[in-house]
Order: sequence, then C-alpha cells, then structure tokens
Amino acid sequence: MRVVFYSSCSNHFDPKIVHIKTLPSWAQEWGRVAAAFPQHQFVIATMLPAMFLLDYDKDGVLRPDDGIERVALKGGGAKEIAQEILELRPDVAVAASFWITPYDWLGLEDAMVADILRGQGVKVVSHSAAAQAICFDKKNASDFLRANGFSCAKSVYVDYELFWAERKKSEVCHNVYREYVFRQIERLSFPVIIKDTVGLSSYGMEVVHTAGAVKNYLESKKFNSNRLVEEFLDGPQFGTEVHVTKRADGAASVDVFPPLLYSVNQYGICSPKQSVKLGPLALSRYKCDELKSELERLARLLDFEGIAQVDLVFHKDKWHIIEINPRLSGSSAAIALIKGKTLPRILTDFALAAAGQGGESKNCGDEKVSACASSAIKKDGLWKKNPPLYLNIKFPNLTPEQMEALYALPYVHYLCQTDNDAAKQRREMGFCEILIGGSPQPNDLLLQLKEIEEKFPKIIEPAFFDTAEKMIFSLL
Repeated sequence: MRVVFYSSCSNHFDPKIVHIKTLPSWAQEWGRVAAAFPQHQFVIATMLPAMFLLDYDKDGVLRPDDGIERVALKGGGAKEIAQEILELRPDVAVAASFWITPYDWLGLEDAMVADILRGQGVKVVSHSAAAQAICFDKKNASDFLRANGFSCAKSVYVDYELFWAERKKSEVCHNVYREYVFRQIERLSFPVIIKDTVGLSSYGMEVVHTAGAVKNYLESKKFNSNRLVEEFLDGPQFGTEVHVTKRADGAASVDVFPPLLYSVNQYGICSPKQSVKLGPLALSRYKCDELKSELERLARLLDFEGIAQVDLVFHKDKWHIIEINPRLSGSSAAIALIKGKTLPRILTDFALAAAGQGGESKNCGDEKVSACASSAIKKDGLWKKNPPLYLNIKFPNLTPEQMEALYALPYVHYLCQTDNDAAKQRREMGFCEILIGGSPQPNDLLLQLKEIEEKFPKIIEPAFFDTAEKMIFSLL
C-alpha cells in the first residue's frame, strides 16, 4: 500500500530566516515507521515549514536515506496540490494540517484537496471542508456551538463594513447597525475579550473592562476587520485533542483525551508563546464524564476524521468551549505520548484503518516512547486512573549542544525549537519547548523539573519554571 501524508501552506516561507528543529528529528520518527511497516510505501508531500513531517535547513528540505519518499509541493491552490498528490499514486492520503500566522485556514485548504482526491477514488483521512469552514471562522464556530447546545461564552459579532457603512454611503446620516452593536455590547458581562474572527490562536486578542473602552477600541485604528466581542470566562483553561478513526466500512471510533491544564498570561489569556501545559488531568474536582461526552458529541456532529484540538475553560463549575481547531496542535506531541505512541505512528494508524488494515500493532523502535507505551492506559482508563503526567515548558533559544544535553535526560521526550533570524524583539526570536514526564506522581515531575534547573541554571527562564511548579503543586 502506498500512503501519502500531506499538508499545504498559504504563506511565502523563507527557510533562511525561520528554522524549526526537533529532537528526535522527524526523519528519525518517520524512519522508524518505515522500518516497522516495510510492506508499505510512505510518501511525505508538504510545503515549508512542513511541521510534524519534514526536517529542513537554510537550503530547504533534508532528504535522509530512511525509506521515506519526500516531495516539496509547489502549491497554488487545492486543484494544483491535489494534482501533485495524484501524481504520487496514493492508495491512501492523510492530511496532517498545521498552522501559520496570520490565518488559521490551512486545514481548510487540505480539506478541499481531500474532496478532490476522494473524487478520484483515493481513500483519504481528513476533516471535511464544511467542518473546517465552521471552525476556522470564530463567529461560525460560536453560532454552531450555541445552536447545538454546547456551553460557550456569550458574544457580539461586529461586521467591519457595516460598522463604517456611512463612509461609503453618503446618503446615510445615522448608522443604525453601529447603534445596535453598542446596545448589544452594553448587555454583556464585563470584562470581555475582543478577537479577530479568523485570526490564529490568541494573537491580537485584547481584554477590555468597560463598554466605553470597547467603543473606543472599535472607533480606533485597531479595529480594521470583523471582530467578536466575547464575555471573558474566568476559570482554569485547558486544551485537549479528539482523535476520530474511520474504518474502511464507514464505522467511526472517537477517542477523547483528558485535558491538559494551560497557564495564562497577566490578562488571563493562554498565549502560545508563553503557556506551560500540564496533564492529562481527570481530577474529581472537574466534571470529566460530562466533558468526555460533550467532546465526543462535538466530534460526531462535525463529522471529524483525524485529529482535532479543542480549547476549554472550566467556568462556574461547568465546561465551556473556547475554540475548535481541526488540525494538529501544540499539544499533539504530548497527546501522542499519553497514547503511548509517536505522532507519525498515530497518523499511520489512521491510514491503516482507512484501508481496512487496522490492528497492526508494532513497536516503532523509540525506547523513550516504548517506556511511555508500557505505562499508557487505553481509552476510558485514562479518565479513571492516575495516568502518566507530562509537562510542556519553554526555554529561550538553545544551541544544538544544549538541546542534545537536555534530550539525553531519560524523562525528556521531545524538543522543538523555532528560530526567527529576522526578529528584532526577544520574544519574537523564538523559543525551545520541551516535553518532560512519564510518571503518574506529581512529586516525580517536580524532581525532574528541579534536576533540569540544577543542571542547566544558565539557560532556564525562571518565570516559566515558577509557573510550572505552581501548576504541579495544584495537583498535590
């Protein structure tokens, strides 16, 4: 069987400026998959930065001799990408969508590619374009959640063109729409969050505390596209993934993973560049059975297929959905470990199931992951017992030698560093995130954190370590 893993990118991307390095490398991870399944052919077809699929340097894609065929897609639109993939003669194609600023719409492109491939008789693992379109636009997602009885924040949608309608219609002397928007905003509970409806993650969000401050924002230059003004829900914030496997006979199974606790910044927002993540957590203080049931219902209503990430807040003793991202996420490496596998192996399992060849259980040769697999608890067990805990924490940019030294520690499972050579501000230059853990005991995680702090005192950021310690102590 010939399997193509693919993903697209809508941005111009210069590998001489932005570099992403992981340990273990994607070549090592995918090479193990190829070695474990020599009866299948594996092809990776993607575009830079090729997250989760390829390694690259300043000269472009690296092509190690590991049994994996690598193709750099030219892009240009769904039809063109689909044609490039069809020329690779896939029996099964698996979308491995990632994200990039400013718009979180890459999954939508990959879903349109999937539609074309299916029309040509290729088995495809991908969310639908309809589901991607709902989740990509935060207004659409909010409307969908409310219409289907999910708990989410009350919000007011602000259409930019209508808000400034009188600028293009000289005969308009009074903007009725703007008056309506302000009246609706005054009825919200404050503070509120103002967010771009199609932006990526929490980038550009602002917390505003009064209706007057919202009015000032909307009448300023900051307001330059459609916005959602949404009630701020206080409470601990979490994220998790839902994995939906569809077999060749059409039957679907839904795996919902216990959530990871996310740290928030001074404004109460989870910042992707600053957040610390800890989990999985299925504590009695949270209504875990309710969450599991609701996320499974969400996955089936949206007819998901593959991996989707969901952001959550536990507000006033109730779970609320913040955002839905039908793609791979910054939590995917941790969720893979929780499942006792690597991410490439999980994507391979999707392909095997789609082709009717599920059930092949083979170790892909990673000793650290094998240790996680031996302690991972399958399906409902994760929600009812004390599963192994993992911590995702960030370092400043490290040298290759420092990364190798960290990875040599037995409880360090994954490192991913982003370097931006064009950045002028420290926070924009990038960071290195590491994933540690594997014991169900919070105290063991504290000891691991302390050992890293002692062995690498010059390269840690104390603020991140303080946050991590507080989060772990909250479990004791």
